[in-house]
Amino acid sequence: MAHSQNRHKLSAISRREFIQAGAAFIGAAAVGMSGCERPSVNEKDRITIGMFADAHYADRAMKSNRYYRESLAKVEQCVSEFNRVSPDFVIQLGDFVDKGESVAIELNYLEQVESKYERFEGERHYVLGNHDVATFSKEQFISNCGVEKNYYSFNKKGFHLVILDACYNKDESDYRAGNFHWTESYIPSREREWLEADLQATEKKVIAFVHQRLDDEKDPHGVKNAQEIRKIFEESGNMLAVFQGHDHRGAYNSINDIHYYTLPALVESSGLENNAYAVVQIWLDGSINIKGFGKLESQELSPLG
Repeated sequence: MAHSQNRHKLSAISRREFIQAGAAFIGAAAVGMSGCERPSVNEKDRITIGMFADAHYADRAMKSNRYYRESLAKVEQCVSEFNRVSPDFVIQLGDFVDKGESVAIELNYLEQVESKYERFEGERHYVLGNHDVATFSKEQFISNCGVEKNYYSFNKKGFHLVILDACYNKDESDYRAGNFHWTESYIPSREREWLEADLQATEKKVIAFVHQRLDDEKDPHGVKNAQEIRKIFEESGNMLAVFQGHDHRGAYNSINDIHYYTLPALVESSGLENNAYAVVQIWLDGSINIKGFGKLESQELSPLG
């Protein structure tokens, strides 16, 4: 398959300039999105998902524009809106908590932010982020959130949903406290083999979720073997979109007829007006409507291909 892509990147700007300009970038990133023609509303042809990324909750003072303590109120605000809208499910895209000085302290962080997230009156999902396992093991994080696995798939309406884990080292060992660097992220062979078989087994349209970026392996936030994952996506023929976190700036790319949308971080900047979450509607034809809240602007993505 010929490789073609449409990239939109932030230029090198100061943090102050980013705070002022970042939302405008997210709102304008996708080519042709403002002219997207909405398909007729048919509940069977559409899925609605509530999502946010990078809450980084910790009982800690602000640092580097990350207002850790405010994430509790921000997640609470997200969940209130999600309950009002009643999406088919909600998902947090990793770095739910920030690193604690001990397992006990980080468990307290997780219990507090989970107490807000679990107020959603429906189905919840979790993506593993690097900060989630900076003190915890993967098993500790998963067991305390009530999920079964670190990567898995499920069906909802006419869609196949895939949750991936890119928290692995180059030698395919799991991230665990002290053994990894956040810029070195991989998806191991066993997960790639599972993904390929999983996608071959479905004829449904596919949406994937991951913490680190799969659209730019050269970026520090990118999965270093992302090209291998994109090849699996592209050869499946059914992939519509990938939703990501990790890069607090947010980003958008389209590569070989697949959308790659990176949500900006919830933890960045003070106040509920600087929250960042979305209610995303996706149609089987590939039309995507992103209703943004806080600093995340609303937009529409046209079908690709």
